Amino acid sequence: MGMKQTASRLIARYGQAATLLRPGDVTFGPFGDPIYGPDTEYPVTLLSATYMVELQFVGGGFVDIADRRVFVAADGLTVTPNTIDRLRIGDEALRIIRVIPLSPGGEVLFYELQVRDDLTS
Repeated sequence: MGMKQTASRLIARYGQAATLLRPGDVTFGPFGDPIYGPDTEYPVTLLSATYMVELQFVGGGFVDIADRRVFVAADGLTVTPNTIDRLRIGDEALRIIRVIPLSPGGEVLFYELQVRDDLTS
């Protein structure tokens, strides 16, 4: 079994189902503010964890105290997560702050996301 399948199997075994929400096409309102169309939903499997951070990173604005790390399986994923996307875990909507693909040898095994409460939804 390859590394990608092993990573996906472990995330599936210990993780949970969630939904990646990609905003629809953008149009602009009368004052130039963006108006997004309905979200497109993509099912994902993820493993959620908390950050163990030093206060210097929180104080420097790199990580919010309530941020979470989420590992999304790449196997079966039809889109690449992006910071314009949101993540829905159960009833909770989260903004994607940062996306880091783990890709040794050029093949993405999983994506590490930094996510934060989405106060706009």
